[in-house]
Amino acid sequence: MEELGTDARFWIGIGVLFVLVVGGGVAVMWARRNAKAHGGDATSAFTLADLRRLHERGEITQREFETARDAIIQRTRQSANRERERRGGTDWGGGDSGRR
Repeated sequence: MEELGTDARFWIGIGVLFVLVVGGGVAVMWARRNAKAHGGDATSAFTLADLRRLHERGEITQREFETARDAIIQRTRQSANRERERRGGTDWGGGDSGRR
């Protein structure tokens, strides 16, 4: 078996590096798309019930509770509006005829 020359090793190395970079890019794009499809916002897992428990235990003040509650409600409304627009203007996927 003949040994590979320096030029061949160089091009094989470049090829492997290219595959790793492209594969990594694809993995990052897939992860972002998957996170976005599943409500990728890390704070979305924090519920109003969690917030209430923190307030009841005295871990946050009334003002902190209200600020965080308002932020959660605002994000939820924005998410609902984006979903409504994605579905064509209604909550059930039809046209605008059912809007109040």
